[in-house]
Amino acid sequence: MLRKIFISAIETSGDLHAARLAAALQRLARGKIKFSGFGGESLRETGVEILADLTSRSTVGLLEPLRHLPAYFCALNKLKKYLRRNRPDLFLCVDGQGFNLPAAQYAKKLDIPVVYYISPQEWLWGTPAAGKKVAAVCDLIISIFPGEHAFYKKLGGHSVYNGHPLSEIVARHVETQYTASLHAADKPLVALFPGSRRQELANLLPVFRQIVKLSRGREQFVIAAASAYCLKTLRKQIKNIPVVYGENYALLAAADIVLSATGTITLEAALLGTPIIAVYKFPKFSYWLINKLLAKKIPKYKALPNMLAGKEIMPERIQDFTAESLYRLLTATLYNEKKLQKIKTEFRKLSARLSAKDVLKKNAAAVLGLLEVKS
Repeated sequence: MLRKIFISAIETSGDLHAARLAAALQRLARGKIKFSGFGGESLRETGVEILADLTSRSTVGLLEPLRHLPAYFCALNKLKKYLRRNRPDLFLCVDGQGFNLPAAQYAKKLDIPVVYYISPQEWLWGTPAAGKKVAAVCDLIISIFPGEHAFYKKLGGHSVYNGHPLSEIVARHVETQYTASLHAADKPLVALFPGSRRQELANLLPVFRQIVKLSRGREQFVIAAASAYCLKTLRKQIKNIPVVYGENYALLAAADIVLSATGTITLEAALLGTPIIAVYKFPKFSYWLINKLLAKKIPKYKALPNMLAGKEIMPERIQDFTAESLYRLLTATLYNEKKLQKIKTEFRKLSARLSAKDVLKKNAAAVLGLLEVKS
């Protein structure tokens, strides 16, 4: 019997994770699943019927999302209407708490089983009370971190943890002919990952371009596009730096060091054992407002490897940096073998904690198991 699963992934990284899980589900179910939902290019390439794409509207902050609210409300209404009319067998939401949690709550009211993959990070910066709301709406939480699993289990949530899905994905990276040739210049290779959100590109690209100028050819730089939208933007704005698309893991593995926006990329680099420096910059007023209203909720560390380790195992700089200060930090790390080895050692420890075999297959089996129980 053909089963219907609705997927909601509104961010580029969530879209990629959702696509990988959807492919694993389809393999395990031998093609007997019909997927539809909200997502981007990765889900579309997996064969999912995309009803709306919100990935280019993804933002971080308090004020930045406001201009996208009309589009989000319109999309949420469209989603609710689709769920009422089509009654899928399962609602699978991936990350994107601000949009996906209300959507999941509505699916729950319709008695549609809810699975949350990459759940709201209440376990990192929230409260048990907020965590209980997440646990209550989810029939299954697929946790990707041990702390996340323990948090939701303690609150009575149905959580499973099979390891982090990236641990087996990054291990399959293939060095391409292009990335293999990058070391031909006999200079250290610095990979630049400015992020996938419009605000990240707007705030970080000028800094990254200035860093390349400050280098004066001592290092070689390659910049990575996280999506087709990013690729288009980078090709318009970047003229003197090679742009890579679709080879991100190969580039991460080939690089001597990475400079990136905070986000999933920091964990991907850690799992590959590549030293990385994470940065982020908000508009000044937005950053002031965040600190004014949410100071007690803001975690001490912003890069995932540092959050998980509970200490700074890789450099991170938030808001208060310049191109000059970042370039000094970059070179002070890149040309200090002791610092590089220390980062790599900590990354190996983190990788050992998160790595497991057949993570996607086990996660897919958990989803299909829920379908069987609810049928």
